Amino acid sequence: MPLDFQAASDEYLGWLQLEANRSPNTVRAYQGELRRFAGFLAARGHSLQMPELGHDDLRAYQRHLATHLPKPASRARALVAIRSWLRWLAREELVEKDLSNRITLPKLEQRLPKPMHPDELARLLAALPAETMLEKRDRALVQFLISTGCRISEALALDRTDFPRTGNRLVVTGKGSKQRAVYLTADARAALEDFLSAREDASMAMFINYDRAISDDAERRLTSAGARYIVRKLRRELGAWSFKSPHVARHTTATTLLEVTGGDVRLVQEVLGHANLNTLQGYTKIVDARKQEAYQAYQRFLDQKRSEAQ
Repeated sequence: MPLDFQAASDEYLGWLQLEANRSPNTVRAYQGELRRFAGFLAARGHSLQMPELGHDDLRAYQRHLATHLPKPASRARALVAIRSWLRWLAREELVEKDLSNRITLPKLEQRLPKPMHPDELARLLAALPAETMLEKRDRALVQFLISTGCRISEALALDRTDFPRTGNRLVVTGKGSKQRAVYLTADARAALEDFLSAREDASMAMFINYDRAISDDAERRLTSAGARYIVRKLRRELGAWSFKSPHVARHTTATTLLEVTGGDVRLVQEVLGHANLNTLQGYTKIVDARKQEAYQAYQRFLDQKRSEAQ
């Protein structure tokens, strides 16, 4: 019996979740893209039998996306999901032909990360209030993110028992369920100790939600949406205008570490949990630009002193 589209999708999504250990968000995103592709094929009168899927169908879908998804990045995300699915089907010999090479991704403009300037970062960290429990939590979260460079999902998955009793090392679980060690600065450890020692709730989560509508402490784990709200609030209240999202903290940690380690990209790769070094190219470009600005300022200083001496 020939493999149909739904069965092929289910097999791939099951592999993503159970064997590849991809995050629930990734699995949902790929599921949505496969569902979108199936809907397009069905509207064209396709039988949705995998042996009948051909090059013409893929070309037509790429033209369809170009019309309905004007942003190249959105099209790229959709097509990467389809290409990965087709490649996996061929590798598992669930289809006879590998159609993945018929997927052409749009060329994307390289966007550099946007870290906080060191001066703005220093002002933010110095201005973080810590009187109320909400303020203690917010300060602990920001200090943790800046210290470790963790993804917000990695931070919010931590339990209070993950906080080290001594030292500054703790373990987080990243993409693909891969674990790595991250380290706390003295300020981050102090902020976390202050927050955790003041808590009276029974939640296991390291970072919690203080919404009064939540009565069960087990349901108080802070969500990504809650973390984004905290960052937006601090941005407005403290004037940290480049602190636009929790991910900005990750960019800031990466560029700062590159600067203080003299460009040790492998160390930064380990700290951030990146799969390959190519991901760090944007950070190194920012560090190089900062170095050039410093040397230009240095040259202006020398020119000024030379003119004063004449």
